[in-house]
Amino acid sequence: MDESIKKQKFDNDLSDINELERRANAHGFSLYKINQKNKAVFTQTINENLEILIKSNHLTNAEYTLLFLLMPFVELHSNAIVNSDGQFMSVSELAATLKRERTRLSKTISQLLEKGILFEFVNAQELKKYKRNISQRPFFINPEIIFRGDRNRVNATLTRLVMEFDVLESQGIKLSWKLYLKSAEEYGKLYKRNTYLKMRNKM
Repeated sequence: MDESIKKQKFDNDLSDINELERRANAHGFSLYKINQKNKAVFTQTINENLEILIKSNHLTNAEYTLLFLLMPFVELHSNAIVNSDGQFMSVSELAATLKRERTRLSKTISQLLEKGILFEFVNAQELKKYKRNISQRPFFINPEIIFRGDRNRVNATLTRLVMEFDVLESQGIKLSWKLYLKSAEEYGKLYKRNTYLKMRNKM
């Protein structure tokens, strides 16, 4: 079709739409353009906090590598490490998926747990009875470093976990953005450090 004809047709269609919108507005309605959502899945780093980790030499190259490799498996909102079926990934499953030797991977995961980059939920009764974990150990990436979801709507349970066991803070790593859950709030949120400290001091 000739370009001039295309343009004329578009102008005519647009004119019809404008008239339809005018009539809709007269009756208290409105028309709006539907924007196509970008379906690309992404996991975000909290850049200022990551920069502090780098400058403090808090992590080894192996730990940074594993952290990067875990990013595609971060679950939306919960920040849990899950497979495509939404199930928590065990160390063995992670080793197979990432094509890593299990013992070495387990050691690196333990190091990230000790350094406050990963968190895990464990069954206290199992530990008491068997002296070790029998069932799955759900792993979560610290949302102060990496998060998938709205930074103003962080899972409340995860937020409490980070606040109660703030390993990074206890090890002298003073992050620029800190996670905090206000009283009676449904979600946690990342706040600038000064604001966070003021809220913590009021507790």
